[in-house]
Amino acid sequence: MMQRLWEDILKRFGQRVTLRSGEREMPVQALIQPCLEEKREQEAPGPLGLERQDRLRYMGPADCPLDLDTLVVWKGREYRVQSARLVGERICSHWWAILRPRDEAAV
Repeated sequence: MMQRLWEDILKRFGQRVTLRSGEREMPVQALIQPCLEEKREQEAPGPLGLERQDRLRYMGPADCPLDLDTLVVWKGREYRVQSARLVGERICSHWWAILRPRDEAAV
């Protein structure tokens, strides 16, 4: 019951993202939300000026695993997985992750 409800939520409110892992690409529906914190600025000083400190929360289907090598493509931008875990295993399984913009210098 709960799993069907979660799948319906993803279908109705989820956004189209692509998961890239190695040569594989998998399109999925997932919920993506900014992680906003009151005491934290979105930009922080760095050696080359202000650096973006964006973080996004990802909640997606349990059958599409994430790990630290997975790239998430959303709205034309690539995000790297900072942390990910499978939650709600027996009730409403889904992947929960924190994403950060991909570092262009690392390409």
